[in-house]
Amino acid sequence: MSGLRQLERLHRWTLDGKRRQAIELDRLIDDLAQDIVSLDQRVRDEVEAARGQVTLERALPAYRKMMAERRRRLEHSIANLRCERDRLQEAIQESFNELKSTEQVIANRAERDRRAEQRKERAVSDEIGQQQHRLR
Repeated sequence: MSGLRQLERLHRWTLDGKRRQAIELDRLIDDLAQDIVSLDQRVRDEVEAARGQVTLERALPAYRKMMAERRRRLEHSIANLRCERDRLQEAIQESFNELKSTEQVIANRAERDRRAEQRKERAVSDEIGQQQHRLR
């Protein structure tokens, strides 16, 4: 039984590790999404600052193109992280199922052992009853 308990602990540890990875991926996705919001705000601020200044207005298209490329890279990174998170969610589900299967095996064996112990106790009790009956 201790082998099963060790297997249960291993499955639980693996599941916890995968859940921590998923949380970290979610946090990273949120950070990148916030970076996009900040990037968009900076572009709006630069456009506003460039109004009425000819030299800044000339540089604005190149700046906007560079920021659009940066935004595209951030969106691509978010999409990749979401795919990775989805794969990790599938792995979490698989690990969870393995853990539950192991727990069920442990519970079934404990129940089988309990029933076997009850049968032994009944057999001893029956034997004692028979001996008492013979002695009368």
